[in-house]
Amino acid sequence: MIADKLTVIREDIKRYSPYPDRVRIVAVSKKQPIEKMRSAVEAGIKDLGENRIQDALDKFSLEAFDGITRHFIGYLQSNKANKCLQNFNWLHSLQTEKLAKLIAKSDYRIKCLIEVNISGEANKSGLPPDELPDFLKKVRDYEGLEIQGLMGMAAFTDDKSRIRRSFALLRSLAEEYKTLETDHFKMDELSMGMTHDYRIALEEGATFLRIGTGIFGPRSMN
Repeated sequence: MIADKLTVIREDIKRYSPYPDRVRIVAVSKKQPIEKMRSAVEAGIKDLGENRIQDALDKFSLEAFDGITRHFIGYLQSNKANKCLQNFNWLHSLQTEKLAKLIAKSDYRIKCLIEVNISGEANKSGLPPDELPDFLKKVRDYEGLEIQGLMGMAAFTDDKSRIRRSFALLRSLAEEYKTLETDHFKMDELSMGMTHDYRIALEEGATFLRIGTGIFGPRSMN
């Protein structure tokens, strides 16, 4: 049952997080049926995450989920930016100047997290850590851009020490660049941790957990 799985995750948040009251569970509903999404909301989920614009809009046309915060967690192409801005509250994957400028100039406001490639894997998206300083110094001057923190994905591995190093890196980067903070540029949030590694992420300071199969079970293959 979805409610039972959420109970376990909430208990883990209390157990592992240094600040459990700050942690939010983003139920990653990509490729999940609308019925399961409704069940999650009924069980207390306040945040839903999707990674494909059109799939998400198809679902939201059936159920708006009023009062629920919508998170876009996938790579966002510039030509789909307006649809994202019009239909989501958070973007977890900002990583290009072009997109940052589009968002800043838009009439729509969305809270953004900058994605960093903390695993070092070539198949993962996100800014390399050594390119982050220059990117931050540029985008912090875009007044229409609301930066709230960083997002990262650890390697999909059983090596817990490697996972922990990745999450610790993201935390240390956010701490290092808090000196750049302005009214619209913050390093308060860390989106890290998924079904297989969220407990380690909690210990390292995650404030957003992006959990899919750990809540909904296996994805639909349709």
